[in-house]
Amino acid sequence: MDERRAGTVYKQMELNPQAADGEMHSPDQVRLRVEQARKQAEYFEQQRISLETQRRELELSNEQKALFSANLNEVGMKLHNAVRRLEQELESMDKEQREIEAVNECFKRHLQILSALKPQNWSTEGFQDRLREALPKLDRAENDFDEAYNMGRRFRHTDTFRYKPGEYEQNDLNWRTVRDQLAKGLAFHLPLFILLLITWLIYLWVGHVGS
Repeated sequence: MDERRAGTVYKQMELNPQAADGEMHSPDQVRLRVEQARKQAEYFEQQRISLETQRRELELSNEQKALFSANLNEVGMKLHNAVRRLEQELESMDKEQREIEAVNECFKRHLQILSALKPQNWSTEGFQDRLREALPKLDRAENDFDEAYNMGRRFRHTDTFRYKPGEYEQNDLNWRTVRDQLAKGLAFHLPLFILLLITWLIYLWVGHVGS
């Protein structure tokens, strides 16, 4: 009896596939699976887009990082070279300043010594002795002056030693003198030049009429 009943159930399952599959192929189940597949496809597409966006952002970030690093190195190298050159320049200026200060102090000492001589107060009796004592002081001052200006011409950070006191004014005066002389010479020879020009024009006109 049980075997017959079991056989009957098996035959019914074969004749009714939906019952056999637990209604897995029903329209609702199909639509549900299609919807799930669509959502899953959308999810994977979103994941792909997200990964692609991250990849592009990473590439852009790496490019910007490389560009910034290159600019950083370039600007850093410029600043480094500038600092090194400025330090060398400051050292050169400090050295020249020390030398100029030494020359200034030397000139002050000579000026103090020479100012104390006051030859107008020397008496006639001791004049020769005072003169013999004063001449070496004057010579040393003059030699130190010339030596300082000859040495100072190599300075890079000052024009003080380019001309000795009064030298530039004297050169300027000489140029003005030469310029004035040229102007006087031009004023003197200008009438003669005009006369020669008129004579030449008359000669050309006479020659043209005669031909």
